[in-house]
Amino acid sequence: MNTPARQRRARPSNSNTFWSRWKVRFLDIGIILATALVCLFLFSLSTRLGYSRPEIKEAPIIVRTQVLNACGRPGLGRAVADMVGELAVGRMRFDVVDIGNFERTDVRRSFVINHHLSDEQTRSIVNALKIGPLDITEAEPAYNDLGFDLTIVLGSNTTEVSPVVPAEHP
Repeated sequence: MNTPARQRRARPSNSNTFWSRWKVRFLDIGIILATALVCLFLFSLSTRLGYSRPEIKEAPIIVRTQVLNACGRPGLGRAVADMVGELAVGRMRFDVVDIGNFERTDVRRSFVINHHLSDEQTRSIVNALKIGPLDITEAEPAYNDLGFDLTIVLGSNTTEVSPVVPAEHP
């Protein structure tokens, strides 16, 4: 009896099988790496979008201030100095360094002596002070031996001093 010969299935050659397996593995590795890179990119993007930079706050300008009583009213210089110490004008804060009496006690109109500030800064300070009308004068360099930025001389036209609500620091 003759049995029909079984047909053999053609086996792929070993070299073809080897490369086809490695091609699939390289493709799998490439997909995994690409997926990892996309995930890394998305993570980086999400943290960058969620990050908010802190606001950079500008440092305050400290104005060294002298308050002089020139009208003879007792306690007026201290009251104005306390008010000025709590005052804030824009970025300017006041450090009252000296409180005292002016060389005369018969000054009628209050004035401000500007030692180092710009005209704009001095005008904004004068507008913020609620002690009555003030004149602005520029100081002579020899007059400022203690390093003041501003001197407030209180005349008899100084109105009653009311306490200032402290400015909120941003």
